[in-house]
Amino acid sequence: MANIKEVAALAGVSTTTVSHVINETRFVAEETRERVFAAMRELNYAPSLVARSLKVKETNSIGMLVTTSSNPFFAEVVRGVERYCFEQGYNLMLGNTEGQAETALSYLKMMLRKRVDGLLIMCSEGQQEVFNQLDWLKTLPVVVMDWGLVSEDVDLIADNSFHGGYLATRHLIELGHTAIGCIT
Repeated sequence: MANIKEVAALAGVSTTTVSHVINETRFVAEETRERVFAAMRELNYAPSLVARSLKVKETNSIGMLVTTSSNPFFAEVVRGVERYCFEQGYNLMLGNTEGQAETALSYLKMMLRKRVDGLLIMCSEGQQEVFNQLDWLKTLPVVVMDWGLVSEDVDLIADNSFHGGYLATRHLIELGHTAIGCIT
């Protein structure tokens, strides 16, 4: 695979100029831009996102751990997150933990090695091992969804099922119902 130096040599410009054309960071004359793009096509050159991410310290990727994406609730949330990531120019890296702490930790380590820009965790209770790892993630934005620890280091999105159940039951009692069932 060709590199940026070969593109620059074929186009008769510096590697800095090639970089400016690719990243649109500075004005480059249209004729020069066309030569750079022609050289890129001829050499079948694709800019390295890995090299770029090392320089700018961003990967435009978000990691997400879920208990299982086959559960309709989780699947709908994942679908929404994925759609929003795409609209914002981010890639979503998804890890299904299947409720296994070992699997969750493996995905977590892989996502950290891939230098995700942020992490979403939507794991069921019992995934405490994952949350125990969060203290060494201080520099990474983390959002815990649905259930998780309360910490100043992570943001938590959670419903209040207990309070909702209380309000629903109270409403039914106020309507005069005495035989109340709950299906979950």
